[in-house]
Amino acid sequence: MAEHRVAARYAEALFAVAEESKVVDAISDDLRSITEAIRTDPQFKLFLNHPSVGREERVKVLETVFSDKATALTMQLIRLLLEKRREGIIPELSQAFDRIRRDRYKVMYAEVTSAQALSEDEIKALEAKLAKSSGKKVEATYSVDSNLIGGIIVGIGNHVLDGSLRGSLDRMRDHLLYNFNTTN
Repeated sequence: MAEHRVAARYAEALFAVAEESKVVDAISDDLRSITEAIRTDPQFKLFLNHPSVGREERVKVLETVFSDKATALTMQLIRLLLEKRREGIIPELSQAFDRIRRDRYKVMYAEVTSAQALSEDEIKALEAKLAKSSGKKVEATYSVDSNLIGGIIVGIGNHVLDGSLRGSLDRMRDHLLYNFNTTN
């Protein structure tokens, strides 16, 4: 819980500086890339958290790996986190930063799962419909689930819009069972 508050404080401060410098999207991308590296590369995560690796060595390696891909502000943050022994909060800081960015810029995040890959036109139409109904810009991630018979499922925060064929069949079954049980 304390780590969550610390990450949120760093994210607020970082957002303020990033907004002033007009690099909010770049910082968001940087943090996402670093978090993805931590999440997907066990060796990188081990290196970052290993007690026998000195702070200076970590800084040098991270600068070598990310300096040409990340903004100067992101690199300053990474140095500061390493200096303060807070490298463990990077993934949570990235999430907090994105929450702040989405709140301030009225951006809605959606996770879309479909039975087959959506075409560019389908993606544009879906995002336009979501934007119109929410009054916000839409950022979405798309995935394919071969277990879906057809249609799509859209997750927005704590809400799920189930437009899959399986979901429709389940709702129809529930409706028929309810009507059957109330008439008998």
